[in-house]
Amino acid sequence: MAFGDNGNRKKTGFEKLTLVVVIIMLLVTVGAIFASALGALTR
Repeated sequence: MAFGDNGNRKKTGFEKLTLVVVIIMLLVTVGAIFASALGALTR
């Protein structure tokens, strides 16, 4: 693991928040791609 992490330590609140933000950004990006594709198809 990065920064010498050892095994199963509890994730900090900051790590959880970062993970959630990353997932939301991915979903938004994929959603935007689908929306633009659908928009191009329905035109």
